[in-house]
Amino acid sequence: MPIIRVTVLEGFASLEQKGEIVQHLSDGLASVLGEIVRPYTYALVDEVQSGAWGVQGGVLMTEEMMRSGIATSERQRSLRLTEERVRQAYDVLGTGDKQRIQEYWAEDMAWLVPGSNQISGWKRGLDEFLAFMDKVAYLTDNSFQMSWERVLITGDYSADIRHNTGHRAGDENKRLDIDVVHVLRWRDGKVVEGKGAIFGDGTAQFDEFWS
Repeated sequence: MPIIRVTVLEGFASLEQKGEIVQHLSDGLASVLGEIVRPYTYALVDEVQSGAWGVQGGVLMTEEMMRSGIATSERQRSLRLTEERVRQAYDVLGTGDKQRIQEYWAEDMAWLVPGSNQISGWKRGLDEFLAFMDKVAYLTDNSFQMSWERVLITGDYSADIRHNTGHRAGDENKRLDIDVVHVLRWRDGKVVEGKGAIFGDGTAQFDEFWS
């Protein structure tokens, strides 16, 4: 029964970061010893009270580490690319609150819509992107929906796999039902570029839907 234990100063890592530590430690051990050990692996993240830990005769204080930049600041933590932040970025688009949207989407962003139809092509700048979103809502009588399938993250990129549905305004028989993926590039916690791709024969349906 392998036990992996990590000790950090209190407040040094967020609850989300502790979860990532546990996951990565477990993954690392399984990659070396094989998947057979994963069900029996215990990974723990302990905290030591600020001031109760010393190095080379000096006492470590969480606050001092924060000020010196050794620990991650709360703002840096909030801007880290996580699945939660990806989901939040999409959620704020539905609020119509420009100030909140600007916390997740860069002013100089660009977005590529696939296919060959009236909404295809690059949307450059946040205002043009938001106008595109408004057009989608108008053309579908607000029926357009993107359900979540999975979010993948690597470096400064995220990929969200979605199932898109909806019907055209005034014609509920003209329906959209496709699987897509959006690949987003992030900078300082904001989306700077997004590209959409459609699985299988969905592109033909996509173009027909928007014709």
